[in-house]
Amino acid sequence: MAEQEALLPDGTPFEFWDDATQYERVHHVARNHPDSSDENPGTEGKPFATINKAAAVLQAGEKVIVHEGIYRECVRPARGGEGPERMIAYEAAPGEEVVVRGSEVWQPEFRASEGWRTRRAGSAPAIWMADLPADWFAGYNPFVANNMSAEFRTFGPQWTPEQTHRFQLRRGMIFADGRPLRQVFWYRDLTQTDGAFWVEDSGLRIHLRLWDDADPNGATFEVTAREQVFAPSDYHLGYIRLSGFTFEHAADGVPIPQRAMVSAMRGHHWIIEDNRIRRANAIGLDVGAQSWHADRDRCLGGSIVRRNHISDCGVSGIQGCAGVDNTLIEDNVIERIGGLVPEQLFECAGLKFHECNGALFRRNVFRHIRDACALWLDVLNRNCRITGNVFADVGTRCAAVYIECSHHLTLIDDNVIWDVRSTLEDKGAPGSSAIGGLGIYGDSGDNLVVAHNFIGKVPDNYAVSFNLMQAGRIIAGRVGLGRRHKVLNNVFSRCPKRILFGRADEVVSDGNLFDETDDRVSLCIRYPDPEALVDLAAWQEYYGLDKNSAQAPIEADFDPDALELTWKADGEAPACRPVEALHEEAPRSAPGPLTQMFHRAARRKP
Repeated sequence: MAEQEALLPDGTPFEFWDDATQYERVHHVARNHPDSSDENPGTEGKPFATINKAAAVLQAGEKVIVHEGIYRECVRPARGGEGPERMIAYEAAPGEEVVVRGSEVWQPEFRASEGWRTRRAGSAPAIWMADLPADWFAGYNPFVANNMSAEFRTFGPQWTPEQTHRFQLRRGMIFADGRPLRQVFWYRDLTQTDGAFWVEDSGLRIHLRLWDDADPNGATFEVTAREQVFAPSDYHLGYIRLSGFTFEHAADGVPIPQRAMVSAMRGHHWIIEDNRIRRANAIGLDVGAQSWHADRDRCLGGSIVRRNHISDCGVSGIQGCAGVDNTLIEDNVIERIGGLVPEQLFECAGLKFHECNGALFRRNVFRHIRDACALWLDVLNRNCRITGNVFADVGTRCAAVYIECSHHLTLIDDNVIWDVRSTLEDKGAPGSSAIGGLGIYGDSGDNLVVAHNFIGKVPDNYAVSFNLMQAGRIIAGRVGLGRRHKVLNNVFSRCPKRILFGRADEVVSDGNLFDETDDRVSLCIRYPDPEALVDLAAWQEYYGLDKNSAQAPIEADFDPDALELTWKADGEAPACRPVEALHEEAPRSAPGPLTQMFHRAARRKP
């Protein structure tokens, strides 16, 4: 990337580091090797059978290469490295498929389900039952409950029955011939849903119905038996590299705490790269302090998460509860996240960090997100940069990008934000986070800069909102003021609600290109009451905002899977304003992240 793209908002370079270890010894694990054994020396000719054997013997400056196979274990590293030149590395062998699963193969003799009423007249569908082996779950049975933590006791009369039932589902997952079965809350729901299962109170007897009412005795089943698949037993291990694996099938619980399928367990300076992390009950990966009650003195951050594909996680793709300073999140695809629990549990997001300082989030793709934000930085974040990402197809009661109660400078630049919708049936009047479907949301904070983004297809709420929904919340000794926010040089297409400022004091908006079809009560100053709902002309005349911005007919569409943006705008580009947080020598020639594309489109006349 260009040098300027590695600068943080305050102008300091992001502190990059990498694995510089000259590995002194290489161990091998190959469960499919005919002579593999944990009694072996771990050489290529005499490999270990399990990754955990290597994890027990690895020392700083050593690595293990894991060869093709399915490893059904939770890997527990015994120690970390000592620095960038003395790391410990876990590598999948190049070109080989190495899968680490938290599931066990389950091949019971199924029999016809009995003992439970279906409340259905006439013949019932083909429902079957079988028992799980009790010895799989010594000390941990994920089929007993989902959330075992006392952190959240917030559900009650304000929740719908469906939301309460979703929250009370069991952690365990079942796969039939590789396809996940959907868990239902009531036994009787099996009469309405195929490809589903229900669990008795004991957590050991399963009732299920396959797709098209197939006989389960001909299928291969896998059942999650472990909470995690890669996680040290001890906290605070550092300098571990994890490369090239597929991690899947973990029955982890709803946060908080954050105990993900792959977990640094409050460690620091991990490199997690080129992995597939998928099908976690709750969270795919955690890299922070895990809980706001944790001792954070040794949670040092500094991790690198790059080029991973994280998908199909019920609550979140990546989480870090503080202890995430100077973290680099780059070139990841995070998709099909959310839906396990109601979003008002608050910990739901493609990526959610708390109290983050000096982190860089760049070139990631967040798509197909449900009942969750795509990226959420929660309280007291400072000097972070979110740049060059895609946020697309997000259904949320909050926002695609949510910066909560943070007083210090944060920069959101050069992103594509497309197709953000509210998940609430009663959307009411726009402007509130409770209504959902916001593009970028700065809540009860200050100093958020939104620059050179392409924001499109945000139909239900504001594309950019700096509201004061938590105006009375005291964070670090004061409330958020809603001041010193900036919206500069963005493109807005198919956004009938463009920008909301909580207050008009000390805010800047200029150099933006707006779709002219959306200019009707499209801009808002929320406080003091009554709120001011205005068009661009009044916004310019009475508030002095967007004086150099422009409107034009814009046609745009975006394919989130192909990552193809097609658009054209007829008219002249507005003059861009300098963006101090970008530290560029001169303003760019056109708004949005796609300067050259705009020039080509703007020259086209009807």
